[in-house]
Formats: sequence, C-alpha cells, structure tokens
Amino acid sequence: MNKKLIALVLATSFALSACGNNADKDKKDSGSNQTETSESAKGEKLPDDAVALVSGEKITKDAYKDEMSFYSAMLASQQQLKPSIVQMLVQDKLIADDMKKNKVKVEDKELNDKFLQYIQQFGGQEKFDKMLEDYNMSSDKFKETIKKDEIYQKHRAWFEEKNPVDEKEIKKYYDENKDTLAQVKASHILLADENTAKEVKEKLDNGEDFAKLAKEYSKDTANASKGGDLGYFTKDKMVKEFADKAFAMKKGEISDPVKTSYGFHIIKVEDKKDSPDALKEEISKKLNDKKYADYLTELFNKAKVVTEDGPQKKDIEKDKKATENLNKDEKQKENSNSNN
Repeated sequence: MNKKLIALVLATSFALSACGNNADKDKKDSGSNQTETSESAKGEKLPDDAVALVSGEKITKDAYKDEMSFYSAMLASQQQLKPSIVQMLVQDKLIADDMKKNKVKVEDKELNDKFLQYIQQFGGQEKFDKMLEDYNMSSDKFKETIKKDEIYQKHRAWFEEKNPVDEKEIKKYYDENKDTLAQVKASHILLADENTAKEVKEKLDNGEDFAKLAKEYSKDTANASKGGDLGYFTKDKMVKEFADKAFAMKKGEISDPVKTSYGFHIIKVEDKKDSPDALKEEISKKLNDKKYADYLTELFNKAKVVTEDGPQKKDIEKDKKATENLNKDEKQKENSNSNN
C-alpha cells in the first residue's frame, strides 16, 4: 500500500485508539455494563447515513467525518507533523514539475488499473467503501494518493534509466566498503556445553544431516526448527567469535565448536557474498538510492523554496544521517533474533 496512505490510516487509527482507551477507562471507572448496542435497541436497523442511533435520533456519517477531521488535525498538531507534511508537499511539487519538464507521464489507464487492484485487495467494492468511510477519506482523495505514488515510482524509474549504475561505480563502492558489505549465509547448532558440542560434531563428521541435528539439539529456539538457518548477515551482526569464524570459512564447510557468551556453536557456511559480482544487486540499490536522493536535493536547492521559516536550503548531511540511522534501526530489529 502507498506509504502516505499508510501514514494517514495510522494517524487516524492512533487518534481513535486514544479515544477508545479513554472511553474504556471511563466505562470501567463508572462500573457501566453498556455495550456498543444497548439492550433496549436490539433488533433496530441502523440507517445508511448514520453511524449510531440514540433514542431514535441519528448521529450522522457527516458528524462522524467532522469529528474524525478534528482528531486527525489534533493528532498532527500534538505530534508536530506540520514541517514533515509541508516538506512532503514541497517534494510532491518538485517531482511533478520535473516530470512535466522532462515529459514523463502517468497514464490514466495505469491509475485506473491500480485503483481496481486496491479495491480487490480490500475484498471488493463494499469493503473498500467501508474502509474509505472508516478513515474519512473520499474516493477522489484515495485516487489522488495513488496518483502521487505512481508519479514517484515513474519519476524514480525515469531517473534510474537516465543515470544507470555502471560496473566501475560498483567496484569502487565495494573496494571502499567491503568490510561492511561482505555477507555470509550460515546455519548453526547452539549447545550448552562443550562435551555435547563435540558429540554433535562427531555425528556430523560421520555424515549425519546438519538440519536434522539442529532441530534435535540446538538451544537456539528462534531458528532450530528451520535447521539452524540464520540467513545472510554482515560481520557486525554477530558476536565477534562467531563472526570471525564464519567469515574465515569456505562455502560448505562445517566448523568445530566455537565458544561465545551464548554457549558452543557449530557453524555451517551455506553461501558467501564477498565480491562485487555477488553483491551487485545490493550495491546497485545503495548507489541508486544515493543518486536519486542527491538529485532530489539538487531540485530542492535550485528551486526557490520559501516556507514560514523563510527561504530553505536542504541540509543534505542531516537528511543522510537521519536516513542512515533509520535504516540501521530497522536492520537491528530484523537481525535481533539472529544475533547469537
């Protein structure tokens, strides 16, 4: 789903969650047993233009939409989202203008096809309409969000086609960053004591299956059921003793027990990515991301952008650092279960 749509949905969800929590607390404090539909109203049908009936009087969908708008605006104010929203709108404008200048278009058919795909993803027209109603969003606003997403994708694709990453750039980036880029795909069996580790290693030397023994013996419950599979990881994602051994091994090799603070590991290296060719896809993405970010910064700094704070100049290093920190946090979360 479009990132901006997700942000909008989350924002309204947070607002509703806060209201719901307060309402639950109030009901609990007052000792009320009231349900969403009161006992005296059982069997009554809710009109199509209402969200509730109280003593026969409607609370209309329009009233609900007004309330939703209030809470969304209040949440945005509390979270100090205005600068981010303004920045997003500025970037929308810069990209739209650049597409017009370079004659890059988003066709109506593409948008219609994407819109129909979303309707199907939500489970059909009725459920889709209910989603729009719940989040106080018009069909036209949803289409506008889809269009902006398509504009971003089309602009990025156009830029990458005009500014391809070449082999020299990939090799240069690899040479400058190989210590942090190299990856190993490994499995391990974690044992609590050295004697058991030696017994398991002997079984492996006698030809027994690594994955089977991992399921039977490994104390690492996060991946024992997967045969000890840790996936691909960079050297900084594992404890030093484990990483030093894994990165020194050859593909297909099985180690003797390696002691760490977690216990004794038997490591099997499944694959290695330690060359420009093996890491081409990852490096290309990093270089494409940087080139495109630099291009957007160039558009920003060439344009005369003025906000409430006066003329603006994009702080490249600040944005870059913030992005790197965000990416680092996400990677740490993804690898937290594998860091043994």
